[in-house]
Amino acid sequence: MSINHRAEAEKHLANAAHHLTEHPGDMRIAEVAAWIGQGHANLVRDEELNATFVDLRDANTLLRRREYALRELVSAHIAKALASRERDRWKAGLDLTKALDEADCNMDGFIDNRLSDDGWDPRSAWKAPASAVPGTGAPARDPWTPAPDITAEIPEPVRRVLAEHLADMLLTRDDDAITIRARNLAFALKNEGADLTEAIRTRISDTTLGRDPSEPPF
Repeated sequence: MSINHRAEAEKHLANAAHHLTEHPGDMRIAEVAAWIGQGHANLVRDEELNATFVDLRDANTLLRRREYALRELVSAHIAKALASRERDRWKAGLDLTKALDEADCNMDGFIDNRLSDDGWDPRSAWKAPASAVPGTGAPARDPWTPAPDITAEIPEPVRRVLAEHLADMLLTRDDDAITIRARNLAFALKNEGADLTEAIRTRISDTTLGRDPSEPPF
């Protein structure tokens, strides 16, 4: 059973004040009651400090998670610009990286990793918009060109397994890295024309809320 230390502190301090008389017995009672009340008051302060610490820790974790997700999204956009054959897009991406550097928010590492993951040569991508020309090892398709929808071409059992695993990874609460990897993989598949968004959403809904009762159980 938990103790309401604030109520106990108020009770004992009120008792101490009540016995503040010139009678020796009352003075001793007041002294002891004040000690006890102060002890409970200290415990109240400790509880409040601990609650504040937990709130600040959770807020910091949320901010760090959002910062990492923001860096991932911005770096992916810049990587697509640097890998584009269009000079204006390439220059806009390059200018944005310089502005981020001036704001003490360097993302070169994230951008290079995204370029490499997408099959582009980071060294060439930073030099000129012609990074997709033959001989650079870059993919043939410009990253801004919409990918053909190949979702229907993926066998249903494969779509189901991928959606289940990605949904489970997205629901992970103990490891942010797993959640980020699942999100990046889902985005990468969508960029290549394999959109599993609806299948993942259905899996998450079934896992967290249960299956739709209107659906047959077979």
